[in-house]
Amino acid sequence: MQEPTLEATISAAASKATYTGAGTSVMGWALSSEFTILIGLLVAVGGFFVNWYYRHKEDKRQQAEHDRRMGLYE
Repeated sequence: MQEPTLEATISAAASKATYTGAGTSVMGWALSSEFTILIGLLVAVGGFFVNWYYRHKEDKRQQAEHDRRMGLYE
């Protein structure tokens, strides 16, 4: 699998993990379960940071590609 494809897949999975964690936290709050709230928050925060990391790498790669293309026009 190519690196950009792998990173996009990981980023998509991290995004889903963030939503799942947030949903679990809400469910834990509704059920008054502190343990479920904690686990949901940890999953949501972990998913957020993994998603941020791979989106940041993607942005850097796209900026480098943009700069390279602009260099061809000069």
